[in-house]
Amino acid sequence: MHRRWPRVLIAISPVVAIVALLIALAGPGGERVEDLSAWPSGLEANEAPMLAKRVAEGRLPPLSQRLPERPLVARHDYAGYEGPGRYGGTWRRFDTSPQIASWKMVGGYAPLIRWRFDCQGLEPGLAESWEYKDDGTALTLHLRKGLKWSDGHPYTSADFAFFYELCLRNEAQLIPPVWCLVGGKPMAVETPDETTIVMKFAGPNWLVPLWLATGFWENEKYNIPKHYMVQFHPRYNPAVTAGDFTEFSRKNLPHQNPDRPTMWPWRLKECRDGGYYVLLERNPYYYVVDDLHRQLPYIDRVVSKLIPDQQVQVLKMLAGEIDCQYRGIQVMDLALFLKGTRSGRYRIKMWESTNGAEPGILVNWSAPDPVLRGLIRDRRFRRALALGIDREKGNQIAWRGMCTPQGSTISEESWHFAGEEGRRLFEEWKSAFAEYNLDKANTLLDEMGLTRRDAEGYRLRRDGERLTLVMDVTDASGNRMENDMGLIIAEGWRRMGIDAIIYTPPGAERSLRITLGKYTISMHSQAEMDLFTYPDWVFPAMAKYWHPKVGRWYETGGTEGDPPTPGDPLDRLLKIYDRIKKEKELAKRHELVHQAVRIHIDEGPFVLGTVARSPAPVLVGRGFHNVPDKGILGPWAPAGPGSSYPEQCWMDPEARQ
Repeated sequence: MHRRWPRVLIAISPVVAIVALLIALAGPGGERVEDLSAWPSGLEANEAPMLAKRVAEGRLPPLSQRLPERPLVARHDYAGYEGPGRYGGTWRRFDTSPQIASWKMVGGYAPLIRWRFDCQGLEPGLAESWEYKDDGTALTLHLRKGLKWSDGHPYTSADFAFFYELCLRNEAQLIPPVWCLVGGKPMAVETPDETTIVMKFAGPNWLVPLWLATGFWENEKYNIPKHYMVQFHPRYNPAVTAGDFTEFSRKNLPHQNPDRPTMWPWRLKECRDGGYYVLLERNPYYYVVDDLHRQLPYIDRVVSKLIPDQQVQVLKMLAGEIDCQYRGIQVMDLALFLKGTRSGRYRIKMWESTNGAEPGILVNWSAPDPVLRGLIRDRRFRRALALGIDREKGNQIAWRGMCTPQGSTISEESWHFAGEEGRRLFEEWKSAFAEYNLDKANTLLDEMGLTRRDAEGYRLRRDGERLTLVMDVTDASGNRMENDMGLIIAEGWRRMGIDAIIYTPPGAERSLRITLGKYTISMHSQAEMDLFTYPDWVFPAMAKYWHPKVGRWYETGGTEGDPPTPGDPLDRLLKIYDRIKKEKELAKRHELVHQAVRIHIDEGPFVLGTVARSPAPVLVGRGFHNVPDKGILGPWAPAGPGSSYPEQCWMDPEARQ
């Protein structure tokens, strides 16, 4: 038999050679990589070699015809920026949901107006300027001339008008967004030309620019490519069944439909197995450039794999299979990651979660049980519950001492507390109700008349029933830290004579119970930089968190939910928020936020604090450049890290070896 091996080897060698060649030509995600050696990729190149090749082949217009007249120049006023980069490379990362939400926070930020990376104000985006009418009843946006969707079709004011038309007609599950309503009346939109959008409101509405800049979800809603989507719209295409928006909604998903044009720096090219493998490729018409007027992004492709299993995520990172990961790294694995930096060929940059509660304990103002609802609306009861939380124990057991025990707040870095007065107020807020003192807690409960106990030592309610609180807690497999914290809190409350029962519903059910107000006690991480556009932790303006029923009443204009009791804390908070929306001066708006926080201190707590400020590790592979040294990865509304222009990141393939 051994004499036959030479002939067999000769016969298969061409196959081996072909396979080897294909492997050599394939990128990290298995995609075929072109030979681009004939085109420059360094500072002398104004566009990526892959695009220069297409221009030379006549498959793409020259760069001057793909950029707007005045492109947006990416900012990099942060430590960690190393300079203009070279083109090329494939960025490998992972996501934890098929909706690639964590990626959208990185590469899905293409708003009309942008949050600055420091979260202290706004800057131009797709719109290069904007101005209000003096009384705040009209906002005019001026788009950049020459903007184009990723397929080369012009991006114009007609796209925004198309989005808003869908909202007014309640088509494709779209409704007028909260930021366009004044007194329950929706705004009117005018488009006098291709680059001008005029929004007219029923009254002063000064917060709209902030809303347009908020998160990836707002610009994902209003950036709809009309020229592509009309083919699935029954009013524009007679072939579509009247009133049927099923296909329209499916085709409008930018993370699932590769054919849908986008304004993202990287466009979706392939989505396999329900989102388990996502390939994105640079947008040839992207409107952002670097300081040298070279088109961004620098990196050619992004491969994002769905990895819901935390242990598999860890193994991938330790094995050096991840180039850069901004979100999704569990802080509990930090020591392991720090030990694996050499073998995994990466480094860790420590960003901040800025969380004001990890988690915040939600106490439902409109609890389903009327007796419990009455107790919860007595601030003595909520304060007793807060005094019964052993935060230091929770920090050591659940968080290994990495957090700070404190009362429940939003993010300390929020622009509402930038001044000296704001800093003093914030310190008072986070110190309020942060003590662990069972004696004080029991005294408050006794003052409320909850002195009778049953045979097992549990307090009795006013109706004679045992005082029982069911607390919705994250399952240990979903978030072990929150689960541990829930067990510690329940132990403290039992010592106060409250029968605390732990309930661990699936994540989707737990979220639904919060939104519908079907819970009594629940939990949710708490962080936010801007209460003007994400008011819900302080103002009961939406059906969320500690005020789902009152929030539902407010956001529906009183048609659903429960109204606040006149003069109660929630009523006063909503009146302050209404004043904020009508206030022109930014400094006065911040002062109104301070008034609301004072209500939380004097009448609260409404959310019980535990611990706060866990670190937020960012993995940066060897040869991966321009990642900020510091940043914020807790609150989603200011769109971090997308607001840092991650399209400026670049890769040095030789350094990765």
